[in-house]
Amino acid sequence: MKKIVSKSLITLSLIFLASCATVEKLKDIEDPLKNNDASSTTSTVAELTPPSKEVNLYFVRPSAILTAAQVVELYINDKEVGELSNGSNFETKTMSGNYEIATKVGLSLGLQGVCKFSKDFNLTNESYYFKVDYDVGMLCGEYEINEISKDEYDDLSAS
Repeated sequence: MKKIVSKSLITLSLIFLASCATVEKLKDIEDPLKNNDASSTTSTVAELTPPSKEVNLYFVRPSAILTAAQVVELYINDKEVGELSNGSNFETKTMSGNYEIATKVGLSLGLQGVCKFSKDFNLTNESYYFKVDYDVGMLCGEYEINEISKDEYDDLSAS
């Protein structure tokens, strides 16, 4: 019995010593994802992230008799940025990036309700022009946001 216990202790000691040597060898292995040069990491991140710039957003709502009493609220990423009454326009600024732009109507006077409309936009240019126009739906209508040209915006704003 004593021989078995001593052989087991010797075997466990050898295994323990072998594992210690293996750990030391593993410490010498370099992490392939680790980059010791901090400047190259910073430049890589800077190359992937485009610089933010200010973007001008122009909204116009054409005049319509059917929806003359409704005021449309404009939201960018769930934050109210302005309102459009019948035949009006609105300008705002934001930084370049991806945004959800939405329209809502608080109180709708009429037979048909007005649903919230939202659409995602990737804003990278200097200026964007949008027409906010009412679209009659089956159960409720919505004020859709459609990108238009500067010339069309100028024409709609003038009338």
